[in-house]
Amino acid sequence: MILSAFGKFSDEAAIIGRLLAGYTVLEIDLLNCVQMGVGDFDAVLKGLFKLRGEKKRIEVGEALGKPIYQGLNLGTDFDEAISAMQHCRVIRNQYAHCNWWNDYSGQLAFANLEDAAKAKTVVTDLLKLLPNHVDVPLLQAQEAFFTYTDGLLAYVNYEGRKRANKPTGPVAKPAPMNPPALHL
Repeated sequence: MILSAFGKFSDEAAIIGRLLAGYTVLEIDLLNCVQMGVGDFDAVLKGLFKLRGEKKRIEVGEALGKPIYQGLNLGTDFDEAISAMQHCRVIRNQYAHCNWWNDYSGQLAFANLEDAAKAKTVVTDLLKLLPNHVDVPLLQAQEAFFTYTDGLLAYVNYEGRKRANKPTGPVAKPAPMNPPALHL
């Protein structure tokens, strides 16, 4: 196994894998949500995915979709979906750009290497990185928030279709959910 800490913390590793791989579902949800209003799938696809970087994709999606959803009186819901998507992006990125290890605290340890690279202090080796920790309950809360974000984007998309008199099926708005912590 290339990452021995994931052998010890296999339940945590499974959830982290689903978060990293599943983030793309949220980007596809954003694509579908925005293209519903714009009406040009190709233009939205290329507008979002020709860019490198999740933050830029969300910003472009927000810029394209906000006026449309405001016009459908769904501006607040769209803003909530964008805010939730941003929080999911932060969760995803902290895991995609980090080092994992077992620090024998009983919890899976990680440190974000991008944060270390941005620090003004000199980093002489990885042993000096201060660990953050995650456990199964926190990761389950983060996964639930990804699912909430998926549902919120679907709701905005389908409610927008309904209000724009486009054929659709009903999608219920998920109950509000507070963003989970990034780490323990």
